[in-house]
Amino acid sequence: MKNPFSPSFGSVPDNFIDRQLLAQETIRKIQEGDKLYQTSLIYGQRGSGKTALMTEIAKALSQHTDWLVVNLILESDLILSISSQLQNQINQKKLTAKLDLKVSFLGLELGTSLSAEKQSLDYQAILFNLLRDLKKQGVQVLITIDEIKATPELRKFISYYQLMIREDLAVALMMAGLPKNVSELQNDDVLTFLLRANRIVLNPLDLMIIKDSYQMLFKQGGYKLELKPALYMAKQTAGFAYAFQLLGYLLWDHLETSTETTLTIATVDAVLEEFHQILYRNVYLRIYGSLTVKEKEYLQAMAQIGGDQIKNAQIGAVLQKPANYLSVYRRKLIDSQIIVATDYGYVSFLLPAFGNYLEEQMLLESL
Repeated sequence: MKNPFSPSFGSVPDNFIDRQLLAQETIRKIQEGDKLYQTSLIYGQRGSGKTALMTEIAKALSQHTDWLVVNLILESDLILSISSQLQNQINQKKLTAKLDLKVSFLGLELGTSLSAEKQSLDYQAILFNLLRDLKKQGVQVLITIDEIKATPELRKFISYYQLMIREDLAVALMMAGLPKNVSELQNDDVLTFLLRANRIVLNPLDLMIIKDSYQMLFKQGGYKLELKPALYMAKQTAGFAYAFQLLGYLLWDHLETSTETTLTIATVDAVLEEFHQILYRNVYLRIYGSLTVKEKEYLQAMAQIGGDQIKNAQIGAVLQKPANYLSVYRRKLIDSQIIVATDYGYVSFLLPAFGNYLEEQMLLESL
């Protein structure tokens, strides 16, 4: 049996745990034409599974004959990209009944039912007529955009998309991004429309589901994994989707190159240093680099105090700042899914071993 774990970004892993029900529910709501789900924002920290979830939803819908899926990249001309991709899919699915007249515009041939006198319409109008034709045929379109940011290209596209909604075209939009970028989008004066979008928050995976998945997958590979080491493994991931895949991948590789057939706590400990270093390099370095000076100070104070739960009052004492000052940065870090409020007056790191990473960073900065 090949290694069933996939610690790569953007791809849908074979063991898509604890997100399958969310994906199925979202697909069902979109197919039913639920207005809330017509525009959806998926957000979560790096490695939380945003792209994988959106890819799973898009892939499932594209398999239906009455759905076309357009995946956009922000750097491109979005309207041109939509038209080009729709044309390719129209050809692939042989939706030619009302889309047989070729209209050449900016070097791109679009199959539309436009009459000759309308061929001089601008590109936006050509696309909208194409969408109207698709709606008449009972064909709906899902547009996806990953790694969203408040760029001029996105602002322009959202204006077009609002027109699509006003004209009741059969179009749905799904976008994914980091919490900070999504928040900036929703607070943008031009993009306030997105405040009404459906928000799909990718919270940590359930630790019991992670434990069960580890036991099932290692058993299928011929390895013995009892309850205690399975729980220990789940705890190391802290419910972080990328960490679940990465730890499983490293342990599987470790077992394949050893004579062990039983996975113990000692086996897990043997790969923990590598596990942490890969987390630091692939995820935490970018997260830390995107933080403001004040946010870093707040997190460093947490790392200095240590422990599973940290009192807000202790952080205030370290930083010598009042509660109202700290609450601003606490809220930002909670929204960014780096820390979590565990109880009244307490916070904890949400990401596995993030406190250890901060300790290393503080040591480096002091040298």
